[in-house]
Amino acid sequence: MRKLMMAVTAVAGLALVSGCKRESVESEQRDVAEAQQEAQQETAEARQEAQEESAGAQQEAQEEIASAQQDVREEEQDVTEAQREQQEELREDTAQGGSGMAGATAAATSVNGRVLSTEGDSLTLVDTSTNKQIKLKTNDQTRILQNNAPVKLDDVTEGSQVRASYVMEGKDMVARELTVTQPAQKKQ
Repeated sequence: MRKLMMAVTAVAGLALVSGCKRESVESEQRDVAEAQQEAQQETAEARQEAQEESAGAQQEAQEEIASAQQDVREEEQDVTEAQREQQEELREDTAQGGSGMAGATAAATSVNGRVLSTEGDSLTLVDTSTNKQIKLKTNDQTRILQNNAPVKLDDVTEGSQVRASYVMEGKDMVARELTVTQPAQKKQ
């Protein structure tokens, strides 16, 4: 019986040790599963945070672009207004015989049109308001401008939009100033 008791005790001891090991393994497995779950949650949170930061950066960039575009529109309006004022001053000066035109008695007339041709010291254009052809002569006092820079009459191409102020000298219409407002599109 004593031997039987010892055998039962030994078996019970082994079962106890084996049960402890099983609980230890199960505990380790639970710890690993919890660690994996925490890692997945942290990864998801990091992705969400990165997406939010990216969306915020995109929105900020779009706002900066919109602001820059608004600044450009305002600058364009300022330039347009300055050009109008400059044109008005030019008209007033020309109408008053200013701009160093000694002896000019006739008031200048303005016309907007499209260039049909240039030849020698004259050009032919179509008045956009009346659709009539006008032939203007130029001389040494004629100012010809494109992009606010002086150019020669030969540089003004057929199809260009122009604004001209001219005076009558005898039967001739003599241009005082000719401004290319929109150059002709080059043919491809």
